Amino acid sequence: MESRTKEILGATLQKIASDEQFDAITVKRLVLESHVNRQTFYYHFQDKYDCLQYQFYQDASNLVGDVTTSNWLKVYLDLFLYIDKNQTFFQHVSESHAYTYADDFMLQVIDLIITKLQKSLQKEHPQLKIRDQSGLLLFEYGLQGIVRNWFRGGLRENPSLLVESVSKVSQRQLRTLFHGVIDKEDDPFRQQLMSV
Repeated sequence: MESRTKEILGATLQKIASDEQFDAITVKRLVLESHVNRQTFYYHFQDKYDCLQYQFYQDASNLVGDVTTSNWLKVYLDLFLYIDKNQTFFQHVSESHAYTYADDFMLQVIDLIITKLQKSLQKEHPQLKIRDQSGLLLFEYGLQGIVRNWFRGGLRENPSLLVESVSKVSQRQLRTLFHGVIDKEDDPFRQQLMSV
């Protein structure tokens, strides 16, 4: 019941923020529309920002399922499609005092994708190790920057084309980030990356 109440509050906050600016939303209105009392809200959350962070975390977890070498770019594309579908919500959050939460959400989704991709690769190829952790972080920030610039630029570009252009660079970049990759043409890891 406790998690259900949090889900209701988070979903209600997202619904309200899709219709109006995030800064204008009050806890009073949120609890009224959620049919939850104020004390219950403060039992679960410190404030509306905490509730927003929870909702973004839920959305990120729901968005990123299983990730493999064959589907990680599709999951990355799903992030673009999710933002497109909820663009007024993202716009209202981005134009508020909570503007960093939208950027954090994008990075959180990308971090989940890369972490799950890394685990999938290492499960199939136990000898693989990350060559440079800072390089992996840079890769994640690059992917976030593409999404953020697309959103801030008014969602004008076709996200499928953006992801397709990323795939060409990502193959080379991922190969350089892992240590222990055999450079032969018949290497299964290499073949998987080439199929990305």
